[in-house]
Amino acid sequence: MLPIPARMVFVDPQVRLQENCRRRLDRMLPHIACSDVREMTPQDYAQTLQVRKRRHGKDDFGDDCTVVFTTFDESRRGWYYNDRNEEALTRLPGGGFCQRATELNIVDGCVFRCAYCGFGRYIVFYLDVERFMRGLDEAFARYPQQTLYKYSNMTDLPPFEPELDAVRPMVELFARDERRYLMLFTKSDNVDFLLNLEHRGRTIVSWSLSSDTVSRLVDRRTASSDQRIAAMRKCRQAGYIVRARLSPIVPVRDWRREYTEFLEKLFAGARPDIVTLELLGWLDIEDLERIIPPGLLDPDALAAARAGAAELRGQRAGPFPEAVHQEVYRHCMETVQRLAPGTPVAFCHGTPETWAALKPAGMNPNDYVCNCGPCSTPGQKLYDCLVARAARAS
Repeated sequence: MLPIPARMVFVDPQVRLQENCRRRLDRMLPHIACSDVREMTPQDYAQTLQVRKRRHGKDDFGDDCTVVFTTFDESRRGWYYNDRNEEALTRLPGGGFCQRATELNIVDGCVFRCAYCGFGRYIVFYLDVERFMRGLDEAFARYPQQTLYKYSNMTDLPPFEPELDAVRPMVELFARDERRYLMLFTKSDNVDFLLNLEHRGRTIVSWSLSSDTVSRLVDRRTASSDQRIAAMRKCRQAGYIVRARLSPIVPVRDWRREYTEFLEKLFAGARPDIVTLELLGWLDIEDLERIIPPGLLDPDALAAARAGAAELRGQRAGPFPEAVHQEVYRHCMETVQRLAPGTPVAFCHGTPETWAALKPAGMNPNDYVCNCGPCSTPGQKLYDCLVARAARAS
């Protein structure tokens, strides 16, 4: 488990009354650098959840997060088994395509400090993993056609393992499921705990990846790009399906060379089954220039963002205009196809214009596989077709 610096730790009294939760707490507390450990009240819990998730780069947020240990909150049931509603996403100003699915959450908050993100100002550990798992059958019934379950979209789970022990029981559960796949999503290289688990090929491990400069200067505290690729290779050798999401792609100076070299290392080290692309978004130009030093960015991309600031204000796709999205995605797609012909390349929240211009082979906005697509798994028609095509091309 990675160390967690914190300014305050709250422990729900109910945690010590449940043996499964108490064991998790006792394993994790030694890894939290904080001398202020308090008994939690309902008011403490409510106030913690109200903390704004302000982007870390805006005020160089560091070690003053609040950590909460509790059991299971029935009032947050919809958060544990979250409905990712693609219709709501596509209706956002400048919105792109997504696919409806149920996502699974058990920790709220992250140990990393990526400049563009706000997760981590608090971390809430819901320690009753067994209670959470008892609700899965109801969640599975929501979308019977879904075969992939992302775990999680609200944290990076591997850094808390194996002490938290929220991943092992889920991997073992899905190993016994003949239809569904679990997907872990991470920027970490803390994967050794996975290597000897009995997963039976039913867990996919997906990395959020970036170029060397971004992994060092923007994705703070995360594993470097080389360390993430090495972790992917370990997991692939252990029989896991590994997957790559370039997210967010930050157009730094000399980004073409950086992302070419990164992709060359990626496919030399660990061949992912799918690559998904997402340019840095969800922010206006003022935030961009506060969280990332303008001198670090590609001058042409920055100039385009400044020129389009008024039009893109408040849009999901901002701060970069459509032309920058297409230029970056085209370069990455062409590089992937040179290195690993036939590998499916999709867009996360890709706009209709992006899909129409770039036309990834075998896919369209109404039928595609991607990093966390609900049917992007073996046994599904499109996935099997595209993976077979890539195997023939290689």
